[in-house]
Amino acid sequence: MFQFLPVAEKNIIAVRASGKLSHEDYQAFLPVLEKKIVALEKPSILFELDNFQGWSLQAAKDDFNFAMEHMGDFERVAIVGDKAWEHWMVAMIKPFLPLGRVHYFDRDNIQQAWRWLREPMQRETAAKQLKPYQTIVAAVDFSIYSKHAAKRALELAQFYQTDVTLLHIVEETLPYYGYGDNPIDVELLEKHSKQQMQLAKEEMQHLLQELKESNTTTIHSELISGNADHTMLSFIQAKQVDLIVFGSKKKTGIDRLLGSVPHYIQNHADCEVLIVPLQDSASTPTMLLEY
Repeated sequence: MFQFLPVAEKNIIAVRASGKLSHEDYQAFLPVLEKKIVALEKPSILFELDNFQGWSLQAAKDDFNFAMEHMGDFERVAIVGDKAWEHWMVAMIKPFLPLGRVHYFDRDNIQQAWRWLREPMQRETAAKQLKPYQTIVAAVDFSIYSKHAAKRALELAQFYQTDVTLLHIVEETLPYYGYGDNPIDVELLEKHSKQQMQLAKEEMQHLLQELKESNTTTIHSELISGNADHTMLSFIQAKQVDLIVFGSKKKTGIDRLLGSVPHYIQNHADCEVLIVPLQDSASTPTMLLEY
């Protein structure tokens, strides 16, 4: 399955590919991509391979034919993945492409991929200057903790006179393709994924309605399917987010050392991370700002 990701720049295209790609996937995807190429005039593109299982034979031909016909239409091509064979695949096609146009990046280094894509458009500055937040995102899972964090994000947005995007990642369930084996219950998994997306849409509508009743700040929403850590990081890099706000339950002791999505984003994203713990009523409200 292909999915176009939202991007801040007008001259960069970001695409997420997951599962095992079919000829039908390419039939639906390529005409849209070709229109974007024509409209943007030599854009750069990022292909994010997330839970990627390869191609059918016809889909592989579609991919190769498109690359041979259009690769010269891109300024730069960044391919992000997490498998050794994906890296090998990029190394194999590099000799057929313009020098320096294509690079492979491991998933944990996706921020480097975005920096590399933006390099032709940016000028190096001697020092970074502190600037007001322009792009604020609140990560929500529709729990009481994330709703609390969303309200804090709205307060900050009001102060900085900007808007807020509520971001929810719908965990995608994909079949496993073994060597020569058929995936089990593919239709059931696809049905489950669609149900999860529909439920998320309903929850998001309820949350938007609740927040808009008490706030005049413009609120946007994004629902994206994929792995929570990597998909959220990709969104942050694509949209050049300045600040992402998470809600959490106050933790003590060893629980604070356990891994989590906020800690992953904190360690890999370029933006600032604000974690807003929800305190007990008897506790003194505090706010933890982490960079």
